[in-house]
Amino acid sequence: MRGLISSAAALACAALVVLGCNGDESSGGALESALAYVPAETPFAVAIDTDVEGGQYESLDQILGRFPGGDSIKQSLRQQLEQGSEGVSYEDDIRPLLGNPFVVSATDPASFVSGSGDTDFVAAVQVEDTDALDGLVDKTNPDEQGEVAGATVYEDDGTFFAVEDDMVVLAGSQDVLESALERADGDDHLDEEAFENSLEGLPDDALARIYLDLQALLEQDPSTETARRVEWVGALRTLGMTASADGDDAVEVEFNLRTQGDGLGEDDLPLAAGDEAPGVVRVPGEIGVGLRDPSQVIDFFESTFQTLDPEGFGDYETGKQAVAQQFDIDVDEDLFGQLTGDLSVSVAVDGSFAARAEVGDPAAFGRTVDRVAEALPQLGSGLGVTDVRRRGDFYEARLANGGGFAFGMSGDVFVAASNAARAREFGSQEPEDVPDASGSLATAADAQQVAAQLLEQIGPQLGLGGILGGGIFARPLDEVTGSVATNPDGMQGSFRLTFD
Repeated sequence: MRGLISSAAALACAALVVLGCNGDESSGGALESALAYVPAETPFAVAIDTDVEGGQYESLDQILGRFPGGDSIKQSLRQQLEQGSEGVSYEDDIRPLLGNPFVVSATDPASFVSGSGDTDFVAAVQVEDTDALDGLVDKTNPDEQGEVAGATVYEDDGTFFAVEDDMVVLAGSQDVLESALERADGDDHLDEEAFENSLEGLPDDALARIYLDLQALLEQDPSTETARRVEWVGALRTLGMTASADGDDAVEVEFNLRTQGDGLGEDDLPLAAGDEAPGVVRVPGEIGVGLRDPSQVIDFFESTFQTLDPEGFGDYETGKQAVAQQFDIDVDEDLFGQLTGDLSVSVAVDGSFAARAEVGDPAAFGRTVDRVAEALPQLGSGLGVTDVRRRGDFYEARLANGGGFAFGMSGDVFVAASNAARAREFGSQEPEDVPDASGSLATAADAQQVAAQLLEQIGPQLGLGGILGGGIFARPLDEVTGSVATNPDGMQGSFRLTFD
């Protein structure tokens, strides 16, 4: 692809790669101008910052500099911006255009993501230097197609774009482009207020700002009609997300999911409400997750199951009754009803795991565990459980594929793990608070160790070796932390990656 379109498209791709977005207070008018080309009914829109002189890019540059080959990555991105048109220079022709949000949207996100040729995307940006824009158009020499709504339309290698004063608009087809140009002269477009409302409470100064109309997305797929009968799913409205660089030692992704439903209560939520955060058991080289009141998740699953598949849920309930009669285990009271404390899970890159759950009545739950161990070879036959035996203070279950797991009580907590040794070790550890965590879900991991293990595991398959295989690339990574809080008005969360 040649010409201005290749430069603008490469700009968007490069900015996406490095998570670019709008943050400059002076760019508010530029954002509004770009959104004027976006359909009001669009299910998503992304604003990508192009202010390469701003604080976000300065921080990102410093973070990239921590990695081996960071300068090469930046050089490669610059080359992508210049490729496709002989004589086009990033410094002379492209950089003068940058500074304002590059807005991308599509009414059919699936076609946009798939990269099919019939995408209905619209993208727009207000350039900083119109003389530089005119010079780039002259240098790339696209085919002029005429005027629509005061804008000059061009075609370049099968792709259409338009220029009107300081605005550049791109689209997946000529029809989509012309509709976008005509839309900007009216009121039937995504307005800045709707975009900003979805991002309420999130950073204004971010590398990427994303708007999603969740109901519009769901309604595009007829198969979601039943799912929308679930109270919480039917109450979903918008999702706003940001990605930002925080100084020279962290990047953060934050989101704000908004719900609005008549009578939506805390019992309808997928996660327990409230800001109190669970602790996480930190195991070196593993990903730790903490969940407060897992019984809420179970209740949501069962309610959703009943809505989506009433017949299947009936069979599920019949199965629970059979278990109660045959093994004297009331699944709702003896198992699920006890899981009202905190659950901590740790997962390794190789798939091994460990979990500990605080239960309401440890003595009663211990007796239930004994009954489950007796019943499991029959109850778990569909999962491949062939045998369960007592080994000291834990039960060990064997699987038909040769694997297994261990479970049992460790003091007052229930523990399950890939093997008995892990279960004993995990049961003896206490969960730790995650810094700045809020809500019923929290996570923490040593990013360097996890990344190094991943590189060691998948590197040979991808043909990676040398510094990648040796884990040098992972050395700048520090840790990942995050949390999610839920209430009837929505869900808020953040995930933070720090660097040494």
